[in-house]
Parts: sequence; C-alpha cells; structure tokens
Amino acid sequence: MSWSVQAVILGCEMVLGYVLGRVFIPYFRRIKTGKFDFYIGDRFAKDGSEPKFGGVVIMLCVIFGIVTGVIFYDSQAVLSFENGEFSRRVFIALGGVLMLTAIGLSEDYVKEKKLGIGMKPLYKICMEYLICLGVCVGLRYCGGVQTAVLMPFHLGYVQFGRLFYPLFPLFMTVGINMVKIHDCAGGKTDTGTDGLCAVTALIFSAGLSSGLAAGAGSDAAQLFAVCTMGAAGGFLFWGCSPAKLYLGESGALALGGLMTMAVLLSGEYFVFLLAGAAVVVDGACGLLQYIVFKIRKKLLMKGYTLHEHLQKKGHGDHSVIGIFAVMSVAGAGGDSVFDIFGKVFHIEILLGGCLFGYKRS
Repeated sequence: MSWSVQAVILGCEMVLGYVLGRVFIPYFRRIKTGKFDFYIGDRFAKDGSEPKFGGVVIMLCVIFGIVTGVIFYDSQAVLSFENGEFSRRVFIALGGVLMLTAIGLSEDYVKEKKLGIGMKPLYKICMEYLICLGVCVGLRYCGGVQTAVLMPFHLGYVQFGRLFYPLFPLFMTVGINMVKIHDCAGGKTDTGTDGLCAVTALIFSAGLSSGLAAGAGSDAAQLFAVCTMGAAGGFLFWGCSPAKLYLGESGALALGGLMTMAVLLSGEYFVFLLAGAAVVVDGACGLLQYIVFKIRKKLLMKGYTLHEHLQKKGHGDHSVIGIFAVMSVAGAGGDSVFDIFGKVFHIEILLGGCLFGYKRS
C-alpha cells in the first residue's frame, strides 16, 4: 500500500475523530448525567460529566479508514462487486474488532446508567476468546494464517500447525486484556492516565507499520496499523489530559482488538512483545500485583498498575505518558529492526535450503 494512500487515511481519520468528538460528546454526556447541552465544558478542566464511549469514536474512524483503504487497494474487485482476498481478510478482522467493541459498549452503557455491575469477568474473557478463535478460523479459509512463529536471536521458526488455532486466540485474549489494564486504574476505566492508552496504541501502530513497510510485510496488517494510528490520533483531541471523553471499556477493547488483529494479519507474532512493550510491562506489573496481593495480602506498589503507581508517587499525566512513550518508542524501534532482519534471516534459510537440496542432488 502506497505511502500517499496511508497519509490520506491517517489525516482524514484524525480530522474525523475531532469532528465526531465534537458531535457525540454532548449525547454521551446525556446518557451519563441525563442533561443535554452542546457546550462540552472547559477544555482545560474537568467537571465530572466526562463520559466513556470513546470506542464509538475510534471504531467509526477505523471503519472509514478500512473502507477507504479497501477501495484504493482493491478497487477492481470493488467496482466489479467481487470480494477479493485482501478485502475478505480485512473485513473478517474488522468484524472481530466490532464484536469486541460491542461487548465493551454494553458494559459502558450499563455502568454509566448505573444499571448494575455488568458482565462477570470470566464470561467476558470467554467471549473475547471465542471471537478471536472465530477470526483465526475465518482467516484460515481466506488466504491462510501463518502458523509458524519466527523467534528472536536467530532461533528460527517454530511450527505450531493445528495447535496454533486454539493457542494464538488465547495469546490475543491476554493481549487485549493487557491493553485494558493499561488503560484503567484499579479496574475503573475513567480513572487512569488520560490519553495514555491511545498514545501507546499510536506508537505501537507506527512501529508496526514502518516495520512492515521496510520488510515488505502484509498490506492488510499495514492498513490496520495505519487505521489504528489515525483513530488513536483523532481520539486524542478529546482524550488527552484533561480528558473530555474516556476510552471506557469499549475503547480499550477496540484498541486491544485492533492491535492484536494487526499482529495476526502481519504473521510476525513476536512483535507484540516489542512494539507493545509499554502495554506488556504495565500489564505484567498489574498481574504480578494481583498475584502477590492474593497470596500475601500486601501490595508491591502504591497503585494497581505501574502507571497508577507513578501517578501516586507524584507524577502528572503528561509525565507518566512521557515515560511510557519513551518505552513504546524503544519497543517500536526494536520491532522495526526485528521485522527487517527477520525477513533477511528468513531469506537466508530459504537460500540455504535450496543450496543444500542442490548439493544433495
């Protein structure tokens, strides 16, 4: 996919994110407070009426970007009313993200209207796993899925075969929930560091996109990465500190779904640990905190996650975002290097195999 098309999608999504926020925030506030007012309040202060539902803005931007990308990339199939392989793979992955967002949206609505505590965590995790499993199986019958995982440090490929289909959706589910932990503080999706998760997703997608471009990777994954960048950038007009719109569970699941689907489409599965370094570190700290608290009834840090711990140590939102942005940029840089040299190593393996076969013959 050409850089010009990516630039158009990125710019249009960011503008659309600003416009959608301006239009929808009054309606979202009405769900929370029962009052309707087109005035969204002081941009540089909070008044307690800030709604969730950031996932709606993100997904509308992503849908616009995906449709635009498919039209530009697969225009011949679109004009002839045929479904090309590229468009089928993209829309299968997009369908999975939409279902994840719908789960989060229902949770946000129930909690904003104070109708209850929402779905049990185990049920949500099972639904997320089944959605990811459905996407993996769907992609298998639409161009196939890379079931061999390229390991770091020149360890080569590990072939999972059929085991990939039950195992990788589990990895995706863990990744999605790590993004959710990264967004919230103490389990509440409106008390974390404003804009942190969106900034992390933006840097993650930029690293993945540049790595795929340099290593001649999947165009479908690149489209997903660019759409995630544009949607996160558009959301940040309203989601950066002090936020006028929170991601909520819908936004966290949307970003987590977009990030993991991009990794699935790319076929370079190890990159989530690199490009998503900030998410992995924050999520791992939160998990470790939970395990230690269950065993010893004692907290290792002042907060449930690393970013909440930094906040309680006196760091402001912008300072915390800066720390995690540096971590994300380092990870994204490592991802780009891994993508480039991983492709080189793969070519070396193929050439070596060909030469070995030639000598034997």
